[in-house]
Amino acid sequence: MRVCIVIPAYEPGKELVAYGRQLCAAQLGPVVAVDDGSGAQYAHIFGALRALGCTVLTHPKNRGRGAALKTALEWYALHPNGCDGIVTTDCDGRYTVRDVQRICEAMARCPHSLALGCRNFDRHIPPRSAAGSRAVSAALRALYDIRLSDPQTGLRGIPNALHPGLLTLRGERYEYDLNLLIDAKRQGFAFTAVPIEAICSCSNSHYRVIADSARILLRLCAGLAQYALSSGLSASVDVFIYGVLVKRTLQALPAAPRLFWAAVIARVFSSVVNYACNRRLPYVQEKRIGVTMAKYYCLWLAQLAASFAGAWLLCTRLHLDDLLAKLLIDALLAIASYQAQLRWVFCKKEASGKSAPGRQQKAPGKGASAQQGSGKSAPEPEPEAAQ
Repeated sequence: MRVCIVIPAYEPGKELVAYGRQLCAAQLGPVVAVDDGSGAQYAHIFGALRALGCTVLTHPKNRGRGAALKTALEWYALHPNGCDGIVTTDCDGRYTVRDVQRICEAMARCPHSLALGCRNFDRHIPPRSAAGSRAVSAALRALYDIRLSDPQTGLRGIPNALHPGLLTLRGERYEYDLNLLIDAKRQGFAFTAVPIEAICSCSNSHYRVIADSARILLRLCAGLAQYALSSGLSASVDVFIYGVLVKRTLQALPAAPRLFWAAVIARVFSSVVNYACNRRLPYVQEKRIGVTMAKYYCLWLAQLAASFAGAWLLCTRLHLDDLLAKLLIDALLAIASYQAQLRWVFCKKEASGKSAPGRQQKAPGKGASAQQGSGKSAPEPEPEAAQ
């Protein structure tokens, strides 16, 4: 498989030249380095890369990793050179050339998935980095149903089929990598995990702990925030209609039928608002109205029954106010509904034998799967490709 190797670089060390030489020698495809505003004092490093035959793209000032990847994608759109996709790697040599080759092999075996180089966090990885990656992994699983052991890896194989839309994807810095994962899940791509022997290299890291972590946190919470707004809007419609019915229109009825019919009528109107809003959330894969509406209203019926039963119990047993009882029950149901819509209502069903979108699968083949299963390190490259 022929790929384009992309290296975003900001104030790189001299090891980038050796790394570029090894990548060129591997003959995997064109090597593109993006000088993300490093300045004149680093011109000799990028000049050496040009002399090796690498393409160097330059930003006048630092714009961030995401912006550098977009610049490379713009260049790649004009110069595909018969490549089947791009492989992104880092400029500090933390990902060996053999690791890059493993990503290429995984792309060849699984051409319709996003290949990710996954580190073994039990070996040579700083505790802070490991803890941060595990936290992001847990958040992605809970909020987007994306199951990855190393979501912050910079070594990624991106097939051509995933490229449309990446130029307009939000994010200029490290949060762009997270947006890419969410967009890939939304489009129905599976993730292929490739065990790698990442070398710890923190000395040249330009990750800004507070600013970049805040950007990532905001992006992680964006889907939940949009869901909360959608739920808040539909809940306002629901509670308003429910209040009018139980306090005025149906006040003469006994408690059980009053609460039941008020809940049904209010839920019918609010469900239309909620369904229309939720079809536009970032985790949505399946947007076909026929498929999703049938699932949505099955969930709606279950929520309706739970809302009525819960409100009736709180009103008759604990003697709570009608509206307060409904608000408490619906708040709990909203959490359950988020997970049900994420994992069932708007989740695209895959054909038999295919990995579900957003799920991590091991790369086929003896080498990768055996290494991950045993926890052993990947063999080092030959001397000419050593880091």
